[in-house]
Amino acid sequence: MWLLLAIGCMVLALKAFSFSFTLALLPAAIGCWCFSKSDRDSLENFMAFAFIIGLIGFALNILISIW
Repeated sequence: MWLLLAIGCMVLALKAFSFSFTLALLPAAIGCWCFSKSDRDSLENFMAFAFIIGLIGFALNILISIW
């Protein structure tokens, strides 16, 4: 799940960038390192994880709209 960690760090870096550029450097560096550690298997795992989360969200949306 290197990609999930990398995306999380990049989002954290973007949020920290609104406060301070220096605060955003560490999460951005960790995110770049995590992207470099990812491979084809981690991409496939991330895509499967995102697909399941999307299906759960879609099912909840239908369930709430019916209710």
